[in-house]
Amino acid sequence: MTRILYLSMSREEYSPNYFPFLRSYLDQIRSPDTEVDLRGTRVGRIDSFRFFETLDWISILDSVIEAELDGYDAVAIGNILDPALREARSMVDIPVLGLGETSMLTSCLMGSSFSLVGVNPYFGGRFEENVAKYGLRERLASIECMGLTPHELDACFSDPEQRGKAIASFEEAARASLDKGAEVVIPAGGRLTAFLNANGIREVDGAPLLDGTVSLITATESAVRIRQQSGTFVSRRRLYARAPQASIEAAGAEYAERYQLPALGRLAARTDTEEKA
Repeated sequence: MTRILYLSMSREEYSPNYFPFLRSYLDQIRSPDTEVDLRGTRVGRIDSFRFFETLDWISILDSVIEAELDGYDAVAIGNILDPALREARSMVDIPVLGLGETSMLTSCLMGSSFSLVGVNPYFGGRFEENVAKYGLRERLASIECMGLTPHELDACFSDPEQRGKAIASFEEAARASLDKGAEVVIPAGGRLTAFLNANGIREVDGAPLLDGTVSLITATESAVRIRQQSGTFVSRRRLYARAPQASIEAAGAEYAERYQLPALGRLAARTDTEEKA
């Protein structure tokens, strides 16, 4: 049995429509021998703004460390901005994949160019940063925005009038990206992907809408198999270099206490115990 922890940047009480649908959808798309557990962040209310998004990273990072300590085989970060993705990879040996990177790389197998259609104007600059970070500037046709916040979109799951407006807004933004050369449209967010799936919308004018949630779970399952066969997954040469064991032993407990990272405290204690043994 493969165990995957799926992390959302929202908290369930603030996403009463999205979380139930996502939990059910994850159960549908996983392989029969895979177990997927869904977990939100500690706060997850105003991650539209960089300062508060970064504070939520602490929750993501602690959950990733905890996942490895608790025997999970991989972590899927189900947020289009890939929060704390690189930092998480540098601390654990299990695969950690992000919705944004996985979606963009998958879209390149489906067409020569892609667009990102999001629900928040504040995300545009961060999309541009990540596209550049992943070396995909030449494959990006455009970035479009629907003008909704993620939490406003959540209400559209259950409000027929708002649902119709949200669908029309998405299709208008998607068509604008097609006019700019996109061959594949990426709904830029787990919540938006879930909303479109719930309403059976899979393409716009012949262009496929990439299902990032399916792509992320499938890629994460593949990453687990790669690690099982090769014995390793993430490189420790440069970008994802891990802190030396001595440093974790010497400072891990203090970081855990000051920044409220209980899993890091567990890791530091275990590392210290193993060293003494």
